[in-house]
Amino acid sequence: MSEKLEHNIMSLEGILDQEYVDQLGAPQELANTPAINDWMINDTYEKNLQLEYEMALANGREDREAKQWALKVADNGRRESLKLLKKVRQKRGY
Repeated sequence: MSEKLEHNIMSLEGILDQEYVDQLGAPQELANTPAINDWMINDTYEKNLQLEYEMALANGREDREAKQWALKVADNGRRESLKLLKKVRQKRGY
């Protein structure tokens, strides 16, 4: 039987893929596959987009400006996550 590999972006910190399934709602079939990272990054992106938009509106920005701000922040977060994932994969060797 082959050993399950932890593919998530936080695996070097001891976080298990199954924890993302149990605690954050990632689909079970993504546990122990590289695809769990795509799901996590996209899920976080969508949540950040909504929260940043709501916060921008609450801080007095107009709708269009709030949307632009939210996109900028969420895009930056996704870009940073992808950079980190690349580094983690290099350190893990897979």
